Amino acid sequence: MTVAGKSLIAMLRGRLDLAAPLAVVDVGANPLGKPVYKPLVKAGLAQVWGFEPNAEAFARLEPSEHATWLPLAVGAGGEATLHAYPASEMSSLYPLSDSAIGYLGHFRRHLGQEEKIPITTHRLDDIPAIMRIDLLKVDAQGAERDVIEGAHSKLAQAVMVIAEMRFYRLYDGEPMLHAVDQSLREKGFVLHRFLHQKSRMLNHSQKARVNTRALSSQLIDGDAVYIRTFEDRSLWSDTQLRALVMLSACIGSHDLALLGLDTLVSRGLVRKNLPAAYVDHLPQELRA
Repeated sequence: MTVAGKSLIAMLRGRLDLAAPLAVVDVGANPLGKPVYKPLVKAGLAQVWGFEPNAEAFARLEPSEHATWLPLAVGAGGEATLHAYPASEMSSLYPLSDSAIGYLGHFRRHLGQEEKIPITTHRLDDIPAIMRIDLLKVDAQGAERDVIEGAHSKLAQAVMVIAEMRFYRLYDGEPMLHAVDQSLREKGFVLHRFLHQKSRMLNHSQKARVNTRALSSQLIDGDAVYIRTFEDRSLWSDTQLRALVMLSACIGSHDLALLGLDTLVSRGLVRKNLPAAYVDHLPQELRA
């Protein structure tokens, strides 16, 4: 799905009447790509609390009046060991698995290169500066479940969680897809969609003679979007509905955004023509 353009965000900003910027928490804010919430930050519609314990990655985070970056490790709380690897995005509270890396034939350059750093992890529920969460984005290289479990209270009103889900184990002892999914479902969230999935070609004798990208069949991980269950929308507050519309537009879930707008229309909170105006701002290829 195509993500929201500037004109769509601007149109929603003028008509949704947000009472306050959305509260975004980004755990593992290593700036390797453009975060999905960036259009909201640029429009002044989101306030971000970002956490990145890797010093090299933390130094690359872009200063913003709408973002507060902290060099803290978020997790279950208490003492832990950070396994820091040459590539900052591989650093984890769990060590890389020799057997898994040997099978996959990838990430081998990191084996034996780790630096073990004693750290203290912090539960999101224990950080008083974070008053609420609308969107939790977490990419913690295996510690996603710990982050989610440590945010039980502050996720009570959240509308969306974007979490990296591991399909094939990379680290010894890391919770896998099913464990993170169970934790989120217990808190009232359901799987909505995957933003992307990463796969790798397995190591074999003919690797020099084939198209590596085309033969990359082994799923590794992917970013999954979970939303608070939307079946009974009477349980949703007006504020939650507005937040869902903005976030859904950002990730390109335009059908979900339109359903949210329909609900706001039914409550008499926005003009009846707003869903039609939303479609008018979509790229031509998404319109009939």
